Amino acid sequence: MKKSNKNLFWVSFADLMTSLFFVVLVLYVVTYVMLRKEQKELEAKNENYFEISKELEQKNEEYIALADTLENEKEKLRVELEKLNQVLKLEQQFKPLQEDEDFKYLKKCKKYVSKKLSSIEIFEPNEDKIKYQYRSATLEVGRKLKGFLRDLNTLNENFSYLVIIEGNMANTWDQKRNKDDRYGYRKSYDRALAVYNLWNSNNIDLRVYNAEILICGSGFNGLCRDENEENNKRFSIQIIPKIEYAATKQKKP
Repeated sequence: MKKSNKNLFWVSFADLMTSLFFVVLVLYVVTYVMLRKEQKELEAKNENYFEISKELEQKNEEYIALADTLENEKEKLRVELEKLNQVLKLEQQFKPLQEDEDFKYLKKCKKYVSKKLSSIEIFEPNEDKIKYQYRSATLEVGRKLKGFLRDLNTLNENFSYLVIIEGNMANTWDQKRNKDDRYGYRKSYDRALAVYNLWNSNNIDLRVYNAEILICGSGFNGLCRDENEENNKRFSIQIIPKIEYAATKQKKP
């Protein structure tokens, strides 16, 4: 009887161990499957994070490039604003010459002509020599221009200017001369040169104030001609500021 009970114990124990083995095996398989699933999910998340990180890095590079572009545009706008401020400032600085009682300002083409010398034949007939009685008035025009350029240079030491001395000729009353007559161009140029030479020989050097001089002749042609042909017996002055030059000189490194 005792032997039978002993054999029954070991059979039951073996069955228990077998059941426990299958339980452990099932738990192992379930755990393995769950861990593999989680591993794949983590790998997928890592891939997503990598793609997101790569996309963020690309976006960051785009933002940096955009920031550089905006900075360049900002600098361009700063330069343009500086030029605009210079133009507005210059317009005010040109007022004294425009309102000078000795000059007539031709607003349409921004030229100046001497009121005293307008409509007067200041040159010897068919020559480029200035008559003696008009030399002092011509010199006075040059001195005023020199003083004006001196004042401009004091206010804007980095500015440069182009000063145009233009000779003009009066046509006949019946307009019989061709507007593009070569004689008109040559003679008006020679007369503008005579004005320049008179100033230069009397210490009226406009170049000392950062100005370049251009001598030309429009003959019987050109803009802003007076309807009364007699009034076209004159020379005109134009002062052109070189704003680009000033902006470049003032630009910070």
